[in-house]
Amino acid sequence: MLSAIVIIGPETRREVESGALSESTASEFSIAATQLQQSTPLACVEVLGRSVVGRVIDEVRRADVDAISVFVNTRIAPRHPGIEPSANITVSNSEDPWGTATQQLAADVETGTVLVMRASVYVEFDLIDFLQFHRAQGKAVSRAFDHEGPLDIWILDRSAIAGGEGLLTILQRSKPARYSVGGYVNRLEHPRDLRRLVVDGLTCRCRLRPQASEIRPGVWIDESAQVSPDARIVAPTYIGHGSRIEAQCLITRCSNVESNCQVDYGTVVEDSSILSNSYVGIGLDLSHSIVDGNNLLNLERNVTLEIADPCVIRPNRVARKERNRHSPVIFGFGGSQFRPAEEGPS
Repeated sequence: MLSAIVIIGPETRREVESGALSESTASEFSIAATQLQQSTPLACVEVLGRSVVGRVIDEVRRADVDAISVFVNTRIAPRHPGIEPSANITVSNSEDPWGTATQQLAADVETGTVLVMRASVYVEFDLIDFLQFHRAQGKAVSRAFDHEGPLDIWILDRSAIAGGEGLLTILQRSKPARYSVGGYVNRLEHPRDLRRLVVDGLTCRCRLRPQASEIRPGVWIDESAQVSPDARIVAPTYIGHGSRIEAQCLITRCSNVESNCQVDYGTVVEDSSILSNSYVGIGLDLSHSIVDGNNLLNLERNVTLEIADPCVIRPNRVARKERNRHSPVIFGFGGSQFRPAEEGPS
């Protein structure tokens, strides 16, 4: 019986502590880990209409996995990651998702081979090929690697967990067979990686596709979105569920406007991402940036702003009840910080 465990939570790898990474990479890695511990993981943020973790679950389901268990770390208070429980999918919340996963494995005597993934990366690989590789190696644990190093994706046999140790301890101490992933990998360690994933999806550099109708080549617009006839939408671009693009706006250069957003009159959005439930005001020129509510990150200058004026940017009051008050992206580059915006009229 092949089952899968997906962990949604903070970074767990120990390559930094063991000195396996360079000093500069380790520094960036540490910053990324801190971001994930304080906010919703980037894998749970909506990208072209669906979170990465939701897409991962879909891929695993298509591989005929018998049971999929998703364990969400409640300390990071993530938004709903786009996973609906079903006959073979269970979603559990826990302060210790790895411990809870260990208990479930110990209780499930029918478990044979287990796919374990931490929702921290977008990776394209052949699960069936990985499984065949694991069986051919004759080791209890196999781990996926790419040219940059290890990925948090393992396959292990039940014999590996028979000694009573925790699942995370087993994975950390094992000397796994190394499975090479040759496909697209985006580690989502930094908000700019999220932006790169959008661009790569819109330009067909990876298999990630927008969850909307392609109304003309390179332009994907959800059927529930409202786009003014006076707005210009230049390919490649994505407009998500329930979003509104007002008159005289320009959306261009691989920009994406996620669900329940509003881009107001005359604003230009160039090479930027507007995350779900965000409002962008009148007559702005937004470029090379990510907007989430009243937070703005300029990727060219690594400057973060929390905008106080709700007429500029703010959380959109559309679908307010569905919005988690936690920002999905902790920008924190030491940029200017202003007091939180007060909600203005919609």
